[in-house]
Amino acid sequence: MSSMKQRRKCAVCGSAEKKSLFHQRFSGLSEGGLLDGYLVSVCGNCGFGYADEIPAQAAFDAYYRNMSKYERQHCSGGGEADLVRNQLTANALVRFVPNTTARILDVGCATGRLLGVLRERGYNEVLGIDPSSVCADLASNLYGVKVLTHSIFDIPPALGGFDVVTLISVIEHVQDLTPLMSRLKDLVAEGGLLFVEHPDTTRFSKSSNGPFQEFSLEHINYFSSVSLSNLMKRYGLVQIHSYQEDRGSSGSTLEPSSSSLFRKGNAASQEFIYDHETEKSLVRYIAESTAADESVRVIIDELVDTAESIVVWGVGTHTQRLMATSRLKDANIRAFVDSNTRYHGKSLNGIPIMPPGVLKDMSEPVLISSPVFYQEIARQMREELKVENRAILLY
Repeated sequence: MSSMKQRRKCAVCGSAEKKSLFHQRFSGLSEGGLLDGYLVSVCGNCGFGYADEIPAQAAFDAYYRNMSKYERQHCSGGGEADLVRNQLTANALVRFVPNTTARILDVGCATGRLLGVLRERGYNEVLGIDPSSVCADLASNLYGVKVLTHSIFDIPPALGGFDVVTLISVIEHVQDLTPLMSRLKDLVAEGGLLFVEHPDTTRFSKSSNGPFQEFSLEHINYFSSVSLSNLMKRYGLVQIHSYQEDRGSSGSTLEPSSSSLFRKGNAASQEFIYDHETEKSLVRYIAESTAADESVRVIIDELVDTAESIVVWGVGTHTQRLMATSRLKDANIRAFVDSNTRYHGKSLNGIPIMPPGVLKDMSEPVLISSPVFYQEIARQMREELKVENRAILLY
């Protein structure tokens, strides 16, 4: 885990004026982790929200290269909810791209499922970029899509300009937005389109994915449609369409999403519209998360007080936050398990992280530490692993 933290200036307007609203904290992995917390802040000049005092971009690049959770090999690159999300994105995009010969680049494409959906709709000139070589292999094997293994900062200039560049659930992850935007501007051909989809900060309160989960290990930029448009103006990208939508991630879980389409023009603009909604939304979300977290802490306190030996399934944002902010660190945890193979062999607070298969040799109850995938995990325990360990649900 990187200990070298940087104080950030606003990525939208460049101002150092800011207000801190919340201190998010995590208990890190033995190796391969990213950060132990940050300050949720808003810019005093333009209203953009972002995580402050975090590692440099190089630490994020290494994390996504070595610890990617987006391969999802245990469910063939993605489940049904993932397919539905990509179909909705394709529906929105093809309205503005009637020419099926358009060159389309998906930056940060994960397993390439969006490109696979577009191919099914007749768009054959599609290409993906992702830092994970496993994602690239899955994209080829599952969807017949070519994916180049690069970070968003070292995309080869020889690729030329594209008619459409998509950035789906990426921009909220990037520490250093200036080189990203400079590269994106060059990748979009003159008159071409940039499609950006991101969590909708103004509707964080509508999220059903658990308390404080929008302040994740990876989400470090909190965009509204206004702040995103402000950023794009600096690079000659003019917003031509924007809409809000709730996207399912698993079961009945919904995540508020905002999508915008930009056309590349000739002149950049420095004319900002102050984002009045982000700070109000973040303050409301923090208060609601704090209240919702109380019921989770009651369950954890009971486990600690009984000293019952347990296994905890899940070592991502949710668990690392609880290990740093609740009594979970004092529970009698025999082991952690997680489906992401990148975690195996590491430890959290000195406790080993193992593959789910080890549950066949364990009798301890399993605390499912996931507000989104708890139903999927419970099914995996019963139907795939065939284990009868008691499941303890936090939600």
